[in-house]
Amino acid sequence: MVKKEAPNAVVVALVLLAHGAFLAGCGYQGASRYDFAPKAMHSLYSGAGGGAVLALCGVMSMSGSYKLYMIGVHIALLLQLLFVVVFAVQAFRSYGVPEKQDRFMLFVEMGLGSAVALALMVVFKPKKAKKV
Repeated sequence: MVKKEAPNAVVVALVLLAHGAFLAGCGYQGASRYDFAPKAMHSLYSGAGGGAVLALCGVMSMSGSYKLYMIGVHIALLLQLLFVVVFAVQAFRSYGVPEKQDRFMLFVEMGLGSAVALALMVVFKPKKAKKV
């Protein structure tokens, strides 16, 4: 029995770790805009939480196990799609509201960063072998 290898594991893990660090940094930025007031800490917590989950998916993809690799990659793809949708909805809801203008730009940045990371994951995700 031939053991299946996890293709592109390093590249996928790097994309996931970079995306996770980006979300954590954006969460920090959002909380720091309000001097880490309790009403703004959800930004830090959600950014760090999203980043941690993506980092966990990256670790799963580097585990050496093909099944864990596939689980990590597919969970990450779903999460990244969810992040794109959530940040797009949040940007839409805060668009044109003067007191939420700074949040609008943060949501746009996070949505675009998540879309880029999702696109990179789709590019590097292993393709099914073509049957000849």
